Amino acid sequence: MKAAVLTGVRKIEIRNLPCPEIRNETDVLLKTARVGICGSDIHYFLRNRVGGQNIGYPIILGHECSAIVEKVGARVTKIKSGDRVTVDPAVSCGSCSQCLAGRPHTCLNLRFLGYPGQMEGCLAETFIMPGQNCHVLPERLTLTEGALIEPLSIGLYAIAHIEVFRGQAIAILGSGPIGLCLTHLAKTVRIEKIFMTDKVEERIAAAKQIGAVWAGSPDRQDVVQEILKLEPEGLDIVFECCGDQAALDQAVDLLKPGGQLLIIGIPLEERISFNISALRRKEILVRNIRRQNRCTEKAVRLLAGEHLDVKFLATHRFRIEETQEAFEIASAYKDGVLKAIVSFD
Repeated sequence: MKAAVLTGVRKIEIRNLPCPEIRNETDVLLKTARVGICGSDIHYFLRNRVGGQNIGYPIILGHECSAIVEKVGARVTKIKSGDRVTVDPAVSCGSCSQCLAGRPHTCLNLRFLGYPGQMEGCLAETFIMPGQNCHVLPERLTLTEGALIEPLSIGLYAIAHIEVFRGQAIAILGSGPIGLCLTHLAKTVRIEKIFMTDKVEERIAAAKQIGAVWAGSPDRQDVVQEILKLEPEGLDIVFECCGDQAALDQAVDLLKPGGQLLIIGIPLEERISFNISALRRKEILVRNIRRQNRCTEKAVRLLAGEHLDVKFLATHRFRIEETQEAFEIASAYKDGVLKAIVSFD
């Protein structure tokens, strides 16, 4: 099979590798259809050390995907050969204290698709996943939409942590795919005042198009001053979706006393900091969001119900042989890219 293998910083090689085989009766063999390039994939592409973790080469990246079921293990009953599926990339053990507490996303034995040192990813023609991690796509959903389920499911998990009330004002700092999915989701729960930021003009335009009441760039504007002109008392909630220290500082300045900061973005650096005096005086609640915690199937149902449209996110499409180019464009935010999709057609 062909696979796009990360062999070093900014180096992707297309290699012919043996096809994986089913070894557990609960596993399935999947034929890859579409793979979205995630911000965390880009981190591994750009650096050999991310958030204190050393990257071990070579590694096959990729975890946002849709696929066709090729073969199922003897104990798999919910899916069959030929089914079109989307994949929950987090494989939990189901028996540790975290899993038993309803937190499989922080499983003590967690393995994640395309995570260095845990599982080879889906940027290959075939790969193996547990059957329980595969969710059948309804007919009305395309394979490209199937690859966009993963960022949507993270947004669903994040928005489940907030209490929605009339007149609420929120900010989403970072208007990439997850931030834009959050905007869609916030509108579905009737949050009308959504402020957004990004450094890429095309992402600012997308934010405005899908319902932000204000969107701007911290490179060209004092975003805190501009937003507080419109909401002088501050905001109720800020979602930080870019993993940037400056955005975290902006979030603290934007929040009203008693506000919530939800951190979704993954910083490249091992440590971040806060103005602890402002954080304490405002009694701001800070919460990290870890992946999607059982929201994949819910995201499939929501998208199939025609409540949302995420197709606009897939702005660029590449063949597996063009994976290096896909990463170069996505990592540099070139050509107005929102989501680069590698297609295995």
